[in-house]
Amino acid sequence: MSNGFSQKKAVGRMPVILPDPCKLNLGCGLDIRGDYINIDLFSDNPLVVYGDVRQLELQDNTVDEILASDILEHFPHAQTDAILKEWARVLKPDGLLEIRCPSLKLQAKAYIRGDWDADIASYMIFGGQTNPGNFHCVGFDEISIQKHLEKAGFKIISIQEHDYPQDKGFINLNMSVKALKISKDKENISSDSNVLSENSFGLDFSIDDTANNIKPDENNNNSDDKTFADLNIVWEGSQFIWHSLALINREHCLNIIDSNSAHLSIVPYENDQFQPDGNKNYEKLKSHDVRYDKSQPIDKAPFCWIRHQWPPNPERPKGAKWIVMQPWEFGALRKDFKDIFDQVDEIWTPSTYSRKSFLNSGIDSDKVQVIPNGINPAIFSPAGKKYELKTNKTFKFLFIGGTTFRKGIDILLKAYTAKFTAQDDVCLIIKDLGSDSFYKGQSASSNIKMIQNAPDAPEIIYIDEYLKEEEIASLYRACDLFVSPYRGEGFSLPTLEAMACGLPVVVTKGGATDDFIRDDCAWMIPAEKRSIGSEIDGLELAGEGYLLEPDKEILADLIRSLYENPKGLKVMGLIGSWQARHNFNWKKATVKLLNRLDLHYGTNMAQNAEEKLPDIIDEYIHAGYGEKYFSEGNFDKALEYYLSSLDFDSKDVNLKIHVLCRLAEISAMDGDFEKVKTILDEAEKLDSSHPDTIFLKARNLADRGLEVEAMDTVSGVLDRWMGKRFESTLGHGLDQILSFTADLILRNGDPEGAKEVYSEALKYNPENEDACFGSAICFRAMGAEKEAITMLEWAVRINPDFEYAKKVMAEIKGETE
Repeated sequence: MSNGFSQKKAVGRMPVILPDPCKLNLGCGLDIRGDYINIDLFSDNPLVVYGDVRQLELQDNTVDEILASDILEHFPHAQTDAILKEWARVLKPDGLLEIRCPSLKLQAKAYIRGDWDADIASYMIFGGQTNPGNFHCVGFDEISIQKHLEKAGFKIISIQEHDYPQDKGFINLNMSVKALKISKDKENISSDSNVLSENSFGLDFSIDDTANNIKPDENNNNSDDKTFADLNIVWEGSQFIWHSLALINREHCLNIIDSNSAHLSIVPYENDQFQPDGNKNYEKLKSHDVRYDKSQPIDKAPFCWIRHQWPPNPERPKGAKWIVMQPWEFGALRKDFKDIFDQVDEIWTPSTYSRKSFLNSGIDSDKVQVIPNGINPAIFSPAGKKYELKTNKTFKFLFIGGTTFRKGIDILLKAYTAKFTAQDDVCLIIKDLGSDSFYKGQSASSNIKMIQNAPDAPEIIYIDEYLKEEEIASLYRACDLFVSPYRGEGFSLPTLEAMACGLPVVVTKGGATDDFIRDDCAWMIPAEKRSIGSEIDGLELAGEGYLLEPDKEILADLIRSLYENPKGLKVMGLIGSWQARHNFNWKKATVKLLNRLDLHYGTNMAQNAEEKLPDIIDEYIHAGYGEKYFSEGNFDKALEYYLSSLDFDSKDVNLKIHVLCRLAEISAMDGDFEKVKTILDEAEKLDSSHPDTIFLKARNLADRGLEVEAMDTVSGVLDRWMGKRFESTLGHGLDQILSFTADLILRNGDPEGAKEVYSEALKYNPENEDACFGSAICFRAMGAEKEAITMLEWAVRINPDFEYAKKVMAEIKGETE
């Protein structure tokens, strides 16, 4: 600590699901506020989120209020406007910004009046200078702060100066400023008043040269009753191609069409790989393709040209606002690409990680907005067919993506072959993507084949043929765990798709997937930045490029551990499915895209799309909500959603069993053991051999005082656990079942026998506090007080709030003194 402030890097993480309302306390220091997300670079408080207030890792229009107390003056003059614009970016329209900063006018008066001598005045004006961050770089008065705020898009509510008396000790003289983010930004992006030029398909639009100056609220004679009369959108990029860029184009364009939000013209980029005829959605896109669509743009409405293709096209569309959609994975842009992006009006990139690459390259932060990708919840769902894999192995890891260095396939192969052999009941499924397009010549297929042919190598199934979306979804459902130790990703759509289909995921920490994964549905592999220098493929970068290097030893240990002890996988998969399908679907992605256009054009397309595009709500969404609330300890809300999930006519027997078992657990907490029996009887009708149902039945028998029957029942679970462990969905591991068994043995008056079983439980999981406590009770009964105290200390070390263990430990120490 220096002058009361920490020198340690803050360790908190930004919550994936932001609170409502969302309030930020920027540069919080020691002023930790309970209803705010507290952000600072350095803090000893684990609740403080590590973050640079100049570059917030948040999407646009997501924050209700920002408190920035005693922070703005610590940055150079040249950064003031950029910082305020960054805060404006994340604030919602009409969001509140409250700033406290020194008043240079009051400080000067205090010095001139003689309240402060030169040393005090210097300290107050220039900062305490006790550590590298404690320097004041700029001073403000009412006029200057108002000028900077208005330039950043704020409307001043109040400015109050605080001329504190200095008779009871010296205190700095501040001013408090409250401002609102202006709700509608009606200033268009820079535009060219010339008409649209001929595009690459030789097609010409003839429009009024005043179109881009139209006011949003002017009447439009061509609008009739349609809602799209305020804007013409030209979408340039592939549609009828089998790759992810075309998929993203299709999904956004379909949503724009279905929501009737704007007049859409689709300009293709590549020659089609398939014909749209016979698919109603593809035919809908075809009807807006300029090669076939003969409809005219909306008269006097402005044009927005959105381009999403690879590689970026430097030609500026004339007469339109130019927006480019572009991911980037290498930390810094190619210099030739930066030259293109400097000219565009706005850049949409799919992740915070990707956005940093643009900012690191010197692109104006106001230009670069995060528009995430999404999934189609009707296709990517835990419900549906499973891909027929030619394997007899039970546990299946899945990798989907280009088998390239950037995707980390070499890391996965090394980890997998280091920890498994042909004797293990495990298989790695590799679905190669882009081997005939983006990643042609970069595939690891030969290396994979070499491993497949090696003696005693663990099983690998390699798939490189094209699969439709429905087939890809079935492949996810056929597997148990998705693994992607990538070095660089712009978004990682397969990770989100895997989550949607109910797979927990293992991904690289610190990359693009940080935007949408949650700790309760994913494992993150620690990674370090790895410099790739100042060029890529012989082309100069706009700065130092880098990738992430995941720790392959940690990955290897993790995948082995999850294979041996898969408890919690199904629960994490259910929460992940809810997160992906409910919070990161294509509807939400398009609404964010349209909201961005609304800010520029003063339109209301996002709200229109929100109302018109359907939401998919099913049993998995409700069960996922239930699981979320159950894990948070909110059992009333969990009960509500579990019950509502049963109202759907689901054909998923395993989901029904899981929900019934959760209802039984909640009833057991309430002490209603007869109700528990009734619920479990219903679950047994669906599957009498399910390990979760049998284990809960054993616990219920013990709760009702029937220890002998409970022992007979739990023995059946133990006998079949190794073969049945992959079916368990409740998160109970072998160590918990052993610990429960030991409890029954101890109740039966056999502490030595119980201690042996508790010891077995601790071999499987040294962090099982119940097994530690049970062992202590056994040692105490056997007269081994020293060993009992050791086990109780172990239990308390695992759970510092284990009060009963502390009480028993105090009793034993009192008896031995």
